[in-house]
Amino acid sequence: MAAKNTAAKTAQAEPAACTCSQFATEDGRTTGCAAETKRLFAPGHDAKLKSFLIRMGAEGVEIIRTTDGIASSADASTHAAKFAFGHMVAAGITRAEGKAAAKAQREAAKNDPAKKAAKKALRQAKQAMTAALDEAKADAGARGYKREPQEVTAKVGRWERTGTVEGDTFTYTDAKGATKTTTKFQLV
Repeated sequence: MAAKNTAAKTAQAEPAACTCSQFATEDGRTTGCAAETKRLFAPGHDAKLKSFLIRMGAEGVEIIRTTDGIASSADASTHAAKFAFGHMVAAGITRAEGKAAAKAQREAAKNDPAKKAAKKALRQAKQAMTAALDEAKADAGARGYKREPQEVTAKVGRWERTGTVEGDTFTYTDAKGATKTTTKFQLV
């Protein structure tokens, strides 16, 4: 008996154009759908329509839906409200508009002349400080001043060792009397 009902239902539904192919903009942009289906949407085409409506809604473009030769024009949210995913389209449009506003603010901040001037002044100050430091180091070396490395205690692995630190290198003497260097240490 179930086979009869299934066969009867299949025979009744004739393939028709997918619903997402009914939507377009005034400038001719569509979902690009040419599928035929016995259902409302071809598999995955509800998501295709949803993303199309979100994109066009974020741009503020009017959408034209053509059904049986009758064209109706409305915004994306209005068309989406007729489907179960209408609330998702409205939320997506709001999110896209928020992203666009944030991007515009970032662009405006990036092109702010005061900020550019501050960055330039900071860069010049860094260069001046680096030059002064290099000059001071050269002057100290010429006078014969040499900085003596201080003895410190550091943890190397699970052992505490006494040695000197120069830059990011720790030099120490291990238990056997061998001098070793490492970059993996923690000062105690």
